[in-house]
Amino acid sequence: MPAIEIPKDFRGLVVTLPADMGAGGTARLQQFTDDADLELFRGHRILHLHQVERLDSSAVAALVELVRRTRDMGFEIALCEPPPVVRSYLDIYGASALLEGSVLSSFSDGTYESELVPFVPPFVPEPRGRIDVYEKGAVKSYVIGQDDLVEVAPVRLENFPPKAAARAAVMAVGSGSDVKELKAGTFVWVRRHLCGCSTEHVTFSRIHRLHSWYRRKGFDFVALELLASDQPAGIVTERIGFRDRRHYGQFETLLKVDDTWKEFSVDSESLEDEYYYMYA
Repeated sequence: MPAIEIPKDFRGLVVTLPADMGAGGTARLQQFTDDADLELFRGHRILHLHQVERLDSSAVAALVELVRRTRDMGFEIALCEPPPVVRSYLDIYGASALLEGSVLSSFSDGTYESELVPFVPPFVPEPRGRIDVYEKGAVKSYVIGQDDLVEVAPVRLENFPPKAAARAAVMAVGSGSDVKELKAGTFVWVRRHLCGCSTEHVTFSRIHRLHSWYRRKGFDFVALELLASDQPAGIVTERIGFRDRRHYGQFETLLKVDDTWKEFSVDSESLEDEYYYMYA
């Protein structure tokens, strides 16, 4: 991937939050940023929320305070790819209106555009959480350690091509003290093909052979389904279930290691691939 040019006039604090943003995680992050003199850094705030799986009212309160403090300094905030569990809590605690226009979802290639923030760096995965400080075209990077922020080598954005994030691994339901979090049990890949209604069913036959190849490889799918629509006629749907997104990644590796499946490739018009999480 070519180098990503950082605008010389961009000042921003890019925070990639870890999975657990409950009371303890929120308090630690606030303390660490304060100790590192980053709380009052004059610049935009960009929060990558792709990894967040848990948060509570203290995290929402901290977020609301961050928005107000950032705007009081004359800068803006962007929340990139908040998963449904985050959106649900924002709604439950009445913070959605405050963040109108600040919540960003990626395009299909994982890139972002914002009218409020001039530059949005791509998501850089880090399970511990990370902070990247952008100033005068340079960047200083930290990961969230056990006792403080640990400075690491400056992030090289070209090593992290933009990609769309998983958005629905966790959902929040209920309200007030009855809030519960539901974790998805299955990751589902769906492809639909427009194949017409000829009596030969060429497309259906080729996809059926492809699925037979999958089975012969012994991959442990949760489900492998092939459906043909009755109304409207002429649509063939593949629906493949995986244990989770990582399991799907293992399947992608299989296809790279053994590409003989390509002889069953389907030439018909295929609609855009769809990805879902399934809840029991």
